[in-house]
Amino acid sequence: MKKASIVTSFGRYSDTELMIKAQVIVEKMKDNVYFIDPDPAIVDIESALAAFEAAITYAKEGNKLQLLDRKSKRSTLVNLLVSLSLYVKLKAKDNGQALASSGFTMRKTPEPVCILSKPQNFKVEPGYAGTIKISLKTIQGAKAYLYEYRKKGMHEWTVLLDTKSKMLLNGLESGKEYEFRATGIGVIAQRVYSDIISSFIL
Repeated sequence: MKKASIVTSFGRYSDTELMIKAQVIVEKMKDNVYFIDPDPAIVDIESALAAFEAAITYAKEGNKLQLLDRKSKRSTLVNLLVSLSLYVKLKAKDNGQALASSGFTMRKTPEPVCILSKPQNFKVEPGYAGTIKISLKTIQGAKAYLYEYRKKGMHEWTVLLDTKSKMLLNGLESGKEYEFRATGIGVIAQRVYSDIISSFIL
């Protein structure tokens, strides 16, 4: 029987996929009874993830130095994740249950390779001033969700990433009409978006 193992490389991940995977690993490793003394520490990975997310945002401006900074922050995060994966393998040995609990991808159990279904029950609900609540039905096989919004009439979408099927957006302009859409993120890069919903912000 093939021994249980985890994937210890991250080169195939896009920047967005790497952020998602790192966030999943952080959540799974916190207070994990199989791994009580993670090395490197989870707080270090959280800091590297936050720095990488910020670098991605700044790099959208296309400045060469910001692009290099994004590459550097990605490398830092990947190195920490690789080190953590080696720690997990050492501590878990061949315990498949322990390995699976870590958030790392299992080698022995391939992830589904199907396109995720279109989001269902996608809703937006204005909250207090400048905010709106977004929710959708949990999508089977989704590792995370992309929530996108823009002012009515604008072309570019602002993209937010979250592992939950509901979130609260804030910082929106009161009295303005916005458009919203969402999609699940799985193994395959192809995305199926929800219908676009428009709403005015209180």
